[in-house]
Amino acid sequence: MGHSVTIKDVARAAGVSVGAVSTAFSKKTSNVHLSPGTRARILQIARENNYTPNLSARAVQSRKSYLLGFFYNASNWYLQMGILQGIRKICSEHDYDIIVYPANSLEQEAHNLGTLHVNNLDGILTIPFLEGERNNYSCYKALADRGIPVVQLLVNFWDEFPMIGRDYRKIGYEAVRAFYEKGHRRIGLLVFENYTNPVQGPSNWALVKGAEKASEEFGTELVIYPLKSEKGGKNYVVNADRTMEQIFRSENRPTALVAASTNLAYGAYACFQRNHVSVPGDISLLACGDDTEPFWQIAPNLSYFPVPMEEIGTESAKYCLGLPGVLEKRKYLLFKELIPGDTIAEPPQTALPRKEK
Repeated sequence: MGHSVTIKDVARAAGVSVGAVSTAFSKKTSNVHLSPGTRARILQIARENNYTPNLSARAVQSRKSYLLGFFYNASNWYLQMGILQGIRKICSEHDYDIIVYPANSLEQEAHNLGTLHVNNLDGILTIPFLEGERNNYSCYKALADRGIPVVQLLVNFWDEFPMIGRDYRKIGYEAVRAFYEKGHRRIGLLVFENYTNPVQGPSNWALVKGAEKASEEFGTELVIYPLKSEKGGKNYVVNADRTMEQIFRSENRPTALVAASTNLAYGAYACFQRNHVSVPGDISLLACGDDTEPFWQIAPNLSYFPVPMEEIGTESAKYCLGLPGVLEKRKYLLFKELIPGDTIAEPPQTALPRKEK
């Protein structure tokens, strides 16, 4: 064609409308119907003439950036990658791109939220930081006031923004019921220290409430073991290992243990191994999430409640793009059934060995 090729040039060469060329390059639903043959011919002509769509012009015309932002804690990369896979799936289907904003601290999250291009995002998907009473609510609120949708993932810190996550209350209930049906009547619950605070520890708080309801309904005894951690300590596996030492110093030791996460379950498992306690021969064990990947190769086939990571990503992206989905209800909790592994059995005939304090 001898000059900078435009969409009109491609349309003229293909004998179609400009709208047909636009539709050929778009994965989104359009009023212009193209047969597979017509689409292939348009794309072939475009390739032969080195034509590519002007995404900047499309953004200006539609007043959209066709970009979503994903803000998350970089320390738990395995969990976030599952969510990101779901977000990417929806973005790919609708010609959107995604920018990831990992952070290792509250301050870094605030910095990410304050960058200029964040103001041009068409939606924000976030697993917010919370350090004690400190958070970046004001940053998210300012962006929401500009008309940018903000969706919380996994946790519901602020009722003002929609949220999609897991039904931890139901998970706690079903975990106790699973052990009860195996004959266990004294069940331990290993949770994070913030389980008493529905604001700072909403997931653990809901998990305990669900477990307490089941325990009351089935007549079981529930023993709570709050995670003991050093100040600033983030190695939950090691801290869970240390915390579970106290299980050997109690008079009436549980015959089954529910761990709030896979990290904690593997820490407990390490403690049991060191003390020559068999899982599930001496004590049964299950986790309330599959949020840790590296230990699957060295630990037993753990029983666990899976995290619907990809579904959380897809549904949150749908909301930002204005597509029909579960977040039309503003808050939605997902639940997946227990995946039974090799760590649940009937109670042992003899109690765990006791250690002196």
